Amino acid sequence: MTQKTLPQKLGAHLEPVGAIPVIVVLFIIFFGILEPRFLSGDNIFNLSRQSSYLILACLAQFLILLTGGIDLSVGSAISLASVVCATVMKSFPEAEGAAVSLGVLAGIGTGGLVGLANGIGVAYFNVTPFVMTLGSLSMALGLALYISGGYSIAGLPSGFGDVFSYADVGGVPVPIIYAALVIIAVYLLLTWTQAGRYIYAIGSNVQAARLSGIPTKQYLLFAYVAAGLIVGFAAVLMTARTESGEASLGGSDLVLKSVAGCIIGGVALTGGKGFVRNVVLGAFFITLLSNGMNLLRVNSYLQTFIIGAVLVLAIALDQLREKMTGRKTV
Repeated sequence: MTQKTLPQKLGAHLEPVGAIPVIVVLFIIFFGILEPRFLSGDNIFNLSRQSSYLILACLAQFLILLTGGIDLSVGSAISLASVVCATVMKSFPEAEGAAVSLGVLAGIGTGGLVGLANGIGVAYFNVTPFVMTLGSLSMALGLALYISGGYSIAGLPSGFGDVFSYADVGGVPVPIIYAALVIIAVYLLLTWTQAGRYIYAIGSNVQAARLSGIPTKQYLLFAYVAAGLIVGFAAVLMTARTESGEASLGGSDLVLKSVAGCIIGGVALTGGKGFVRNVVLGAFFITLLSNGMNLLRVNSYLQTFIIGAVLVLAIALDQLREKMTGRKTV
């Protein structure tokens, strides 16, 4: 494959972001009218902080969707990584610094291992992504429940929560800063590296990519491991927020929200299409929607229904747009 020139890369960066910014603004206005507290400084602050966790989950899901797959194990991987992170920290009660460092590495590494298992299954054993990650969902959740015994693992070092959740830099909460660093890293990976170009190529047409000389198995594996590492890091941040390792941390709706954020951001379910900036906006929109419904006291079960309906509507509109423009979704 030919490498992109600098003008081509800049041109890709400057492509329109679509309707998602307009949708975000409209919903901000909508919730602001119905509930004045929505536009308060405290709520905007909390909204920005809350969105950082979903942004990381969406970025991980985005890498897999780009290859033409889907990761159903995101929530369970976060739960397992959280439990492992907390368990390792509790193993070193007398050395807080070592406990935090080893716990963080263990949490991120656990996410990476789940991604590695998924990648090997998909790339080398030709298991479909849906089936492979469905199996990983069950296995990761089972391990998380086994290790934790179904209980929260509390009593973590105070420095852990300070560094990864409650501290701020210039008034900006550290979860937002960590999320921004991951956003930049994923953007650089997909836009400026050979690996990023190959991931897009695999998702667009895996057979053509293989015939072009791209080692598709290796880069599929790379995408799953990278996604797993991001999930592991998200688990560390979420564990720091709750100050405990929990098998329920991933939640049953995280997969839905991570996919919804990507699809609303214009990512194609069939792979090879999508932009980091739109995924970030999509994740922010899902968080905004949940936050607004909470302030309006919408029933939690109904919220899940609404988010699912938004996902279906986003997919339908994307298909309609593709038909109207005469372009094939790839």
